[in-house]
Amino acid sequence: MCTALLVALVAVTASAHGAPVGVDWAVHDWALGSRPPWAVHLAVGVTVTGSGVPAYALAALAGAWAFGPGRWRGALFGTLALVSAQLPRILLAELVARPRPPARDWAWSASGYAMPSGHTTTSMAVAVLLTVAVRRGAPGRWRPVLSAVPVVWAVAVGLSRVCLGMHWPTDVLAGWLLAAAWAGLAGVFLVLCRRREAGAIHPSEGDST
Repeated sequence: MCTALLVALVAVTASAHGAPVGVDWAVHDWALGSRPPWAVHLAVGVTVTGSGVPAYALAALAGAWAFGPGRWRGALFGTLALVSAQLPRILLAELVARPRPPARDWAWSASGYAMPSGHTTTSMAVAVLLTVAVRRGAPGRWRPVLSAVPVVWAVAVGLSRVCLGMHWPTDVLAGWLLAAAWAGLAGVFLVLCRRREAGAIHPSEGDST
């Protein structure tokens, strides 16, 4: 469903040659007119954690936590998993080639095309990895609370992009949809790999008996 919604959103945006829709302008203008200075500073502090070194460090931490004894292998897995989310994002951004909001509205530095939002996609992908790590490694009573923290952080990163005037709201929505589609496909891939391993193990056990 997320993939279908993402395709529809991209198709509508591409058909309009990247032009923002009505809700984009409405939310963008409201954000610019309603943000106090403290909100801008807070949004900058949140947004810098959603990409680059902080995001990859969190992805590596999630992988190391999830793998337990094989921490170095887990850290590598987490890093490569985040890279696998970046590749379709970059390809989609180049395909849509949507311009960002006017540079005069930005409260922080930005580069590249607008859709999907890179910080939004990256942070939500990292949130998925952290949630998996929590489900595998955190004590049972703390799991609900700790599972919510990465999602809240990723949502805050996405909202910060709109608050800072560097993305249209539909760019952020596209980033969330892309991350959700990536997580779903990754889950299916892992399930298929486990079934294949299970199918390879059972016959050998039967032969040995």
